[in-house]
Amino acid sequence: MPIIKPERATDIDALIKMTHINDPDDLARFRELAGEAEARIGAAVYAKRVVRAIDGDDVTIGGNEDAASEGAVSHANNNGDAAGQGDEYSVTFTARPLSRLFGEGMEVYPYVATCGTEMAEYGKTLTDPLENYWWDTIMQGAVMHARAALVKAITESAGYEPTSANPGSLEMWPISNQPALFSLIGDVKGMVGVTTAPSFLMIPLKSVSGIFFPGGGGAGGVAGSADFTHNCCLCARENCPGRRAPFDAKLKAQLEGDRA
Repeated sequence: MPIIKPERATDIDALIKMTHINDPDDLARFRELAGEAEARIGAAVYAKRVVRAIDGDDVTIGGNEDAASEGAVSHANNNGDAAGQGDEYSVTFTARPLSRLFGEGMEVYPYVATCGTEMAEYGKTLTDPLENYWWDTIMQGAVMHARAALVKAITESAGYEPTSANPGSLEMWPISNQPALFSLIGDVKGMVGVTTAPSFLMIPLKSVSGIFFPGGGGAGGVAGSADFTHNCCLCARENCPGRRAPFDAKLKAQLEGDRA
């Protein structure tokens, strides 16, 4: 599977601006920490897969053609159970929004991006609360930098800038589907060091996962599904610092409501 690494760990100047550091001594120390991050750059990994079938709310995504023809299919349930292993299996997610956004035969890209285990381990050596806060900010910047490098790579490969859906961020695609998503990629731990905890959170915590897909809705998708640009479209949480798109109540009803 392609492993992507950004050229830099993060955008230091942007992080300094975001953290409002003005004191010269603090600024010098922050830059020292940023230098440590540059020696521990994050990474991302993805796999190219195909939507094999859509049946009601069930979306089956598979590896190679041979595996699909052999009927090797695992089902992701609310306990996160899945037997899929990279190219050898397909995985079925029960996720209504995906069934409206994806179309049969669509190429999709399950992915994981992370700040990396080395960066996370270095953070454990810091004892000053302020430095811990700074390092947390640096790690967050690192995972976003790794994700941006991934988007660039997939855009160049697929010929379009993809849209992303993420388990746990979509109300009807729970975080318990995380292991099944990992199984579509393969040995995520071996490739980029990311694992899932019993709670289904990723370790390191500063990691993100999801499925990139072409925007515009799937074949047979509900009217308006082309308006989906980000998970934030379906989230009504107000004053969220991470919001990337406005909440769209009509789109949420279309993607999560019963089929006509």
